[in-house]
Amino acid sequence: MDFWRNGRTAGAKTGVVTTGGPEIAVRTDMERRAPVVAVPFGMAVCVPQGEKVVMLPESGVCLGTVNGAAGLKPGEVRLFSAGGAEILLRADGAVVINGQVFPGKAAGDGD
Repeated sequence: MDFWRNGRTAGAKTGVVTTGGPEIAVRTDMERRAPVVAVPFGMAVCVPQGEKVVMLPESGVCLGTVNGAAGLKPGEVRLFSAGGAEILLRADGAVVINGQVFPGKAAGDGD
């Protein structure tokens, strides 16, 4: 994917958070202070210093952090914090919270 090779596509650029917290600063080819951080509805983030992020510099919007999907199977979602807390929504329907597995319901249960 071209974006990952040269750090940009359609105006997007990768950068590094130079000041973490509720109002971050991001360094791409210039520093942007207090950009809007876009996240899905119902979520809030406080991005720590040193994280790699994707910016739309023309609009001043931070699209989010660059995270790998290592260890995830197709269809899985992992939420995690800097302190090590983790929630994994597995493709088989199970939910794993900090290592404790809660089995998914069988097809047709509760429907």
